[in-house]
Amino acid sequence: MHNDQLIRLKTWFAEYTRSFLTNEATIDAPFVLKIDHTARVCENLCLLGKSIHLTDGQMRVAEAIGLFHDLGRFEQYRRYRTFNDRQSTNHASLGIDVLNETAVLDSLPADEKAMIIEAIRFHNAPALPGNKPPASMVFMRLIRDADKLDIWKIFADFYRHHRRIEPAIVQHLPDLPVWEEKIVNAIIEKRMAKFQDMKSLNDFKLLQLSWIFDLNFAETFTQAKKRGDLFAIARSLPDNPILNRAIAVISERLKEASAYFPISIGLTESGGLDKGTCFEKGI
Repeated sequence: MHNDQLIRLKTWFAEYTRSFLTNEATIDAPFVLKIDHTARVCENLCLLGKSIHLTDGQMRVAEAIGLFHDLGRFEQYRRYRTFNDRQSTNHASLGIDVLNETAVLDSLPADEKAMIIEAIRFHNAPALPGNKPPASMVFMRLIRDADKLDIWKIFADFYRHHRRIEPAIVQHLPDLPVWEEKIVNAIIEKRMAKFQDMKSLNDFKLLQLSWIFDLNFAETFTQAKKRGDLFAIARSLPDNPILNRAIAVISERLKEASAYFPISIGLTESGGLDKGTCFEKGI
């Protein structure tokens, strides 16, 4: 992907998302949150991509994925007033529908378009498919890690500053002093918890903590430790021996991060990873 192509995609995204805004702060808040989230996910992708030496062209593909990964959230919220996929529709699929209907990706090479679509399709899936080409798999892993880093930041900032969370963001879950045993057990067993098991805000916090078992790159662990968002989320949970045990498992996972290394993939003709620098921001 060339830089002028990425600039065009950024311009289209800005115009598309602006069409959802009404200049009413309360109404626009969920849309603005997603616009800001998108920008930070793109920054995370650049950071992670540099850590595994993606070329400039590959980095642009990664940023295009970040740009569009939550595209479906805008139409989802306008239609259903929720970001809960289970109560509305899969936002990844909805975003792909928008991309196909608007043909915004049609000027890209077929392989790049396919990788962007596939990464969006699986960015929120419970698990990745095992039958995709190595190049596609690395972009899928990159967006999942970059997305998690910023979702952790969003929620950690709410808890750090004791701000009221937009109900749609927490899927209208009640803020009660309870938690689901299934979700706690998932963490203790070192696996991701399931969305369908959530019944309270504490469950949502625990589920987010469990995402640490689905990270793919050494730099993601480094950033998670450096930013401290996981600890801010953990501190917002009730002080309880059961929860403290789960939090200890999360903490230990972060300490083990030095044992993780970037995934080796064949993105170049020679089968290795070309070195490159983060490209200039288009707009």
